[in-house]
Amino acid sequence: MDEILSWGERALEGAARVREKNHELRGRAGTLLLLLRGAYFTGENKWRALAEEDLRALWRSGAHDHIGGGFFSGSRDREWLRPVFEKRLDDNAVLAYFYTEAWQSGRMAFYRAAAEEALDFCLRELAAPSGLCCAGQYAAHPEAEDNPYLFTPAQVCGLLGEEAGRHFAECYDVTAEGNCGAGSIPNLILNQRWSFVPEGYDDFREILRLAREERGGIVTDTRTPLAANALLLAALARAGRVFEERRYLAAAEELCAALAAAERLAGPEERAARTFARLELYAADFDPAQLAAAAQEAAALPTAPKNDRALALAALCFDALLSLTGDGRWRTRRGETLRELCLHADRHGPESVSGLCALLSAAHTSRRVLCVSPTEEIPPALAALGARYAPDLRLLLKTPARTEALAASVPDSASFEIGNNILFYPCFDGIWGSPTGF
Repeated sequence: MDEILSWGERALEGAARVREKNHELRGRAGTLLLLLRGAYFTGENKWRALAEEDLRALWRSGAHDHIGGGFFSGSRDREWLRPVFEKRLDDNAVLAYFYTEAWQSGRMAFYRAAAEEALDFCLRELAAPSGLCCAGQYAAHPEAEDNPYLFTPAQVCGLLGEEAGRHFAECYDVTAEGNCGAGSIPNLILNQRWSFVPEGYDDFREILRLAREERGGIVTDTRTPLAANALLLAALARAGRVFEERRYLAAAEELCAALAAAERLAGPEERAARTFARLELYAADFDPAQLAAAAQEAAALPTAPKNDRALALAALCFDALLSLTGDGRWRTRRGETLRELCLHADRHGPESVSGLCALLSAAHTSRRVLCVSPTEEIPPALAALGARYAPDLRLLLKTPARTEALAASVPDSASFEIGNNILFYPCFDGIWGSPTGF
């Protein structure tokens, strides 16, 4: 345990160093989840402060598409003003997931706005006929004057009217001289009036988005990568559960079916991402079939995949399955993966950093709660418990229809009888406590 705690402390310090040295979006984003969870597990607010600084700066930056939602894949400068004019499915799925978890932790309105706008962008503009989502979008001619992502004050005023256009341009730094070559990328970096979400501009942003769509010049990469789609599934399931948005849960279910129907060979990253997504979907709908499928997929995952994201996801999956099921084989698999993460950290990129969240979990006591209910609906008290920020807590639901399937994955759930009332049984380190009723 002392060794794990030491590794955990070094992981947080390392995340802070990666954050300071890497000014690219992808490199910085990989540290956000680790820093948020580090603050939760250690009680050290300095980690939360670092994460919140980046979450706020990214939201205000030019790397955030303030017109169409979502995030560009990187920036050309340290201030995150001049973006790389490419929006990738995987980046937006990951950032939507991170901002959703940040909202659970801090309940800031712009956290939720960032997550929902990224998800809506993916569902609206990247949808493919197969039910999957496309790999991303990019500007056909990013250096040209007619780059569709850039605006001039004259264009804004022509679309919104002179007075509204002038106020909008002032708010979003759209200037005659331009902040990004021949035009301006809307951003809030210099805006001192609005700390977070500007109020009253939603309709104006939509007008500009539709006008941008009519301009053309935005190309869709029509590939449908399985791993990125699985990450989107995880983000949709998390957002649907936390925000209580049925439309995201419905989209997650449809995407899960499309992934299941995709007849392709899946490598370690695809399998790890799909396992991670199924665990998030189980947390949202408590369907034991998702838990069983996640365990089956996880059993085939290598404990030392060469792909950084596969390594991170595998560690998170093994940790979640251990916490949910209490099955010791997942402790072994988690330990093997964590050793790979820690002993060979120098050869792994920033995308593996979030996997060290499993290391923090391993260093602290996990909790799980089994809700036993006589009806099939998800009890409101259970849903409310799931919306709270508690990375060390896993929830299970046993109902008449779920009993047999749940026992196959969580054998110790079989000993709890279903009565006339809804009961919650807490479990700490494998020891079940007395029930609480609601």
